[in-house]
Amino acid sequence: MKQLKSLAKRSKSAIVVYKIYDNWRTTRRFRRGVVEWTDASTHLTMTLDESLKYIDSQFDDYLKYGHIAADSLRDKRVFELGFGDNIGVALKFLAVGGARQLVCLDKFYCERDDQQQIEIYQALREGLNPVQRVLFDEAIDMKDGLNLNPEKLVCIYGTDVEDCQQLTQGEPFDLIISRGAIQDIYEPDAALAAMDRMLVNGGMMLHKIDLSDQGMFRDNGLHPLTFLTISDRLYRMMAAGSGKPNRKLLNYYRAKMESLGYESTFLITDLIGGKGKGDMHPHKNTLDLEDDFTKKAFSLLKEIRPRLLPRYKNLPDTELVVAGTFLVARKPN
Repeated sequence: MKQLKSLAKRSKSAIVVYKIYDNWRTTRRFRRGVVEWTDASTHLTMTLDESLKYIDSQFDDYLKYGHIAADSLRDKRVFELGFGDNIGVALKFLAVGGARQLVCLDKFYCERDDQQQIEIYQALREGLNPVQRVLFDEAIDMKDGLNLNPEKLVCIYGTDVEDCQQLTQGEPFDLIISRGAIQDIYEPDAALAAMDRMLVNGGMMLHKIDLSDQGMFRDNGLHPLTFLTISDRLYRMMAAGSGKPNRKLLNYYRAKMESLGYESTFLITDLIGGKGKGDMHPHKNTLDLEDDFTKKAFSLLKEIRPRLLPRYKNLPDTELVVAGTFLVARKPN
């Protein structure tokens, strides 16, 4: 296995072979009921300070780009999709925003260090004011491990959002959020339709979506759009069921939200040639064609455009260079 992984760093073909194997292995484990996963274990390699900054940046992004005042969250129900190995953002919504309940779902159970998690939440609590600490303590008890109050905070594992009756047939939500989750759902139509049914009329969805290859080829020295050159048959074998990028680009999400009747804004968070972390701040409404980073992205695209699959080759340059977006969408009343 280590030899195969090492070989996968040498060529496009080797990466394809390794990803097919990895996808088969992950899918088989999930079907057997094994939902543990390491790919989304964000905090394991972070220092305490880095974890706190990461949690704060996520929460602040939702408020800033969703144009949400913290006090407007009071008594709201919020659903977080793909929360990974940490419930820090959920706790911020409860303690700082005063939300009534947070429900978090992840198909996989991400590997984590329980002691590290407790230290993160203790430090998070220390940064709150007295009123916020009361709300924090109503949601989580850390006296003897981590114990959640289900009236305030619920974590669900091992299922897709569209298959979770607890969500789709329960009380609706006022706000739905995700960061780096939608792109890992190979066919997201059903998930987006389910979240639409879960959301109250006039409610909002805020999704930060990575449109890149998530380093699959980019981090191995190949062109960042190499994943758009692989046939659908092969790519399904590489990605379906194991949380790899679904190859849905801006045009897909724009059309999908329009079909659902949402008023939507798509902010640009990254371009090809970047780090793939969605770190373009502030997020932009439009491309700055005179920016050196943008020019580099267009130059990169020109190198590979003739080799893209037809449905991508026919897209405009301004769509193909965007490697990340922040979707702000409001459901009609």
